[in-house]
Amino acid sequence: MAEGIIGLSASFLLLVALILWLIILSKGKFWIIKSIVITVATLFSIIVLLSLKDFIGWPSKSELPQEFQLHWAIIDEPDKIKNTEGAIYMWITRLDKENKNKGLPRAYKIDYTRKNHEQIIQGLISLGDGIQQKGEKVKVKEDIDIDEDLSNLQEIVIYELPKPLLPEKNTSTRTEQGGPPTSGFNALEIDPETGRPIIEKEKE
Repeated sequence: MAEGIIGLSASFLLLVALILWLIILSKGKFWIIKSIVITVATLFSIIVLLSLKDFIGWPSKSELPQEFQLHWAIIDEPDKIKNTEGAIYMWITRLDKENKNKGLPRAYKIDYTRKNHEQIIQGLISLGDGIQQKGEKVKVKEDIDIDEDLSNLQEIVIYELPKPLLPEKNTSTRTEQGGPPTSGFNALEIDPETGRPIIEKEKE
């Protein structure tokens, strides 16, 4: 989204500056310069339109977060007949160091490889069983030139999202079987007939 905001802001700023310059210097001359200005303004208007893709739900091609929660994914396999390379579309949320969601879910697009395909399929099966999935980026080899090896590159790894650690219970407040609590609070005695707590009478 940052790239879209920068592109949008810069394009509008330049477009406004060009229009102002054209209005100030417009005296019926410099038609060539005016034509160039109009052309440039038109091109930057197209750039603004393309930058808006990040704001209308198109999957982002920007770099994946290092750690993320996988909500769902769609796999577009390569097609030799249509001459398409394929892609993997994921709906994910960035995670912090404590595996808590950081920000809102976003759609991402990554290159298709068999390894990525296998990881995503495994994650989707687990999601279908109600098991939350976590993803991490992995380093890829940079010294591979063969297409067959490129198809085996693995960019992500998917596994079960670790459950948050619960705070330890205070053992000092636990009671022994049939006995009063050791410390921490005063227990109420229950009347077995009425089921109501027995309030101790004040000593006379």
